Amino acid sequence: MLFSEHIRTLRKQQGIMQRELAKAIGVDIPMYCRYEHGERRPKRAQVVKLAKKFKVDPDELVALWLAEEAWSDIAHDPMADRASQLLLEQLGAGGTAATPQPVPPAKQAPQAQAPEVNPLVLRAMELPASQRTLVANLDDNPMPHYVQGDALTVMRSIEDESIDCIVTTPPYWNLRKYNTESIKARTLQQFTEQLLTVMAEAHRVLKPQGSLWLNLADFYENRAMQALPWRVAISMMDLQGWIMRNDVVWNKPMGTFDSAVDHLRNVHEFLFHFVKSPDYYCDEDAWRRDYGIVSHSVEIMPADVWDIAPEKSEIERYRVAPERLCRLPIAVTCPRHGIVLDPFCGTGTTCKVAYDLDRRSIGIDVNGDRLERARRRIEQKSLSLF
Repeated sequence: MLFSEHIRTLRKQQGIMQRELAKAIGVDIPMYCRYEHGERRPKRAQVVKLAKKFKVDPDELVALWLAEEAWSDIAHDPMADRASQLLLEQLGAGGTAATPQPVPPAKQAPQAQAPEVNPLVLRAMELPASQRTLVANLDDNPMPHYVQGDALTVMRSIEDESIDCIVTTPPYWNLRKYNTESIKARTLQQFTEQLLTVMAEAHRVLKPQGSLWLNLADFYENRAMQALPWRVAISMMDLQGWIMRNDVVWNKPMGTFDSAVDHLRNVHEFLFHFVKSPDYYCDEDAWRRDYGIVSHSVEIMPADVWDIAPEKSEIERYRVAPERLCRLPIAVTCPRHGIVLDPFCGTGTTCKVAYDLDRRSIGIDVNGDRLERARRRIEQKSLSLF
């Protein structure tokens, strides 16, 4: 049995959570998941820690780890099968019984089922580092860089730990049709899993001291509130290792039209603030500046309920996020001249606010019409300065 398959089997048999094992060996949850799926190899010291956590013989687990490593070094060689056969013969003739047997060639092993793939924890498909150059190619000026394409596909071209701050509002579930491969779901579960896959990729591109601000709204289905924001938020914490710092309630004073008469009118959305490390970047002075969100004294921190009226769009089918919703998150958690990312940028509110605050930004959207509108907003802003 391969090492990766073995530790996955041990975890399931003993009912241990992936986050417990990740914490025990000092890695984040997405990295541990890669160990279980054979995409990455842990260090020897980590294997010993896993053995202690599983309460198995460390020597046996290390031996299996070494056998897999040895086989992976020669597996693609044309003489690998013959080398494996000779080694087995040598062990049978005079080798010690304690010496671990190498993993047999794939063609001699019984056909194994494909490993389970959990889209909630796996990051997007890997690209060679040489193909991840989007941030390196950015100009130094704060003019937003817009990219038309699927969010997940474009994010794969962003270097590891290169983004300072992510502020985004994903598509509303089941309210509009969006032409995007990242969010194309028929059920709520599919929508949640696809969104979590994008958030796992966001975890990769975000700097260790970076912040993610995620705006999500809830909805009713079959006369029951679905708790979508919290389904996503809890999965991000439990499965991907995110740390939640704030759950801001965006109170929309007038709300939206709702014809239902058997439940309260919904006038709020959530703006979750996630970080990768407790030691994240935070401009404490910026918290106390007046960004038109809440009335507060400079002596105390602002509250986590923000009264912001929705902004009307000149073109009704477009959703325009209020600029005030993005302003404080960017000002507080993105350093001056840092890089802001919005993987679902729509008409570019996040990028416009980043531009106003002298931050560079990347906006991704599949709809070229929306991106053109985003560009016009920046052009109008630039012309107004002269």
